[in-house]
Amino acid sequence: MRDMFGPAEKLHAAVRRRAPQVAAAVVLDEEAGLRRVRVTYRDAGPYLVGWDGTTYEWRSGPASGLPLPTDPERAADSIAAALGALVPKEPPAP
Repeated sequence: MRDMFGPAEKLHAAVRRRAPQVAAAVVLDEEAGLRRVRVTYRDAGPYLVGWDGTTYEWRSGPASGLPLPTDPERAADSIAAALGALVPKEPPAP
């Protein structure tokens, strides 16, 4: 059975939990045929974040190509901070 809850869906769920004020959606990157997470906060974005096989990375925007943490919860915090959204004070559970 195919895993329908892949890296993009894990990151999407983490962004919704950690930074609910950030608009996030799983979208299909037509060129690559892969699912990405589109994030927007106020006038920042929309930007795409994807999984490169080992870590999350910005796929568009001013930080395009830069890596994010491998852990989806920590990546969500980094995304929120980069977009200017409020980041939770408590770190994600290990």
